[in-house]
Amino acid sequence: MAEADDRARLRSYLTAQSAKLSAADLRQRLEEAAAEFFAAVERGTDATARQAPAEGQWTLSQIVDHVAVTLDDVTGIMRALAAGRRPAGPMSSHEPANAGLPLDALVARLRRSQAAAVEFLAAQDAEPHVDLRVSDPAFGELNWKGYALILRLHYKDHAQQARAALEALASR
Repeated sequence: MAEADDRARLRSYLTAQSAKLSAADLRQRLEEAAAEFFAAVERGTDATARQAPAEGQWTLSQIVDHVAVTLDDVTGIMRALAAGRRPAGPMSSHEPANAGLPLDALVARLRRSQAAAVEFLAAQDAEPHVDLRVSDPAFGELNWKGYALILRLHYKDHAQQARAALEALASR
């Protein structure tokens, strides 16, 4: 029951905030969440980035890779919706695929993806096609602004995960 209540609260938050916030507001919030994530991640090194904090938990490299792949996917969905098109497919779960790369290369890739998302939001002053929504099984009916909010929450969630992973590794 608590999970259903949490999901309903999240859906309500996404609907209300996507209606209330401008593209500029969303860009600012995304940039703040990204800065929090980068601050957490940049405490890691290549050595710590490849160590799992515990059995079955993601390494820092896997976290960064996952965030980058998700950011690329969701930015594509936002672009389609803002252009008045339905995206090719729903947002999907993203398993890390490039986590073997050096941490600085993963972070650089994520920074490029972040810059593309921010550039997209900066270009949405007229807020086109906010009436076009797609159904997401986890998040409900979303327009491109709702997806921008998901990216913000995604960064914040994984910033916490990255900090916890690094703290666990430091305490070994």
